[in-house]
Amino acid sequence: MSSIRIAVVAGVSAVAAIAVVAALVVGFSNGPTPGGGAAGAAAPVAKTEFPGLTAPTGDPQLLSIARLAPDAGTVQLAEGPFDDRFEVNDLAFDGATVSGSILVTSDVSEVINLEVLAGFYDSAGALIGEGRFVLESEHGTTDDASKIPDETVAFRIDVPAAIAGQASSAAVGVPVLVNE
Repeated sequence: MSSIRIAVVAGVSAVAAIAVVAALVVGFSNGPTPGGGAAGAAAPVAKTEFPGLTAPTGDPQLLSIARLAPDAGTVQLAEGPFDDRFEVNDLAFDGATVSGSILVTSDVSEVINLEVLAGFYDSAGALIGEGRFVLESEHGTTDDASKIPDETVAFRIDVPAAIAGQASSAAVGVPVLVNE
């Protein structure tokens, strides 16, 4: 009785193995051919174009910069998409430069890309210009794997020359933040 069960199990296993091999042969025969074309039905591919969706151009912006009207002599934080991932420290504006530091709090990992956008405003609180700080790290260039990454990035953004002497206040926000 047990030899019959063994024979049945062996037979079922052999049929299953043949089915797997057949599926693989059919799958490979319908794949790309060496000339770049496809034999048989086309294999599914990732969709890379979406009708009606245009690719962004220019630098990342923060709509909140245009909505603010900080009082003269002050600097405010502008709302952005990554506000829950960092703290801003030592924020200051002296009429010519806005500065501070960004401390990434979301996790302990190297900051790879960071952009700080500054809006500069006249004495009435109207936006008159923007400046940008961009940090692009060489990801993975550290030789010391045991080194604790520094998640603090100091920034300085000068008032653009075209509006020098006109800026009375500033606002800063983070439109780009990438870390490991």
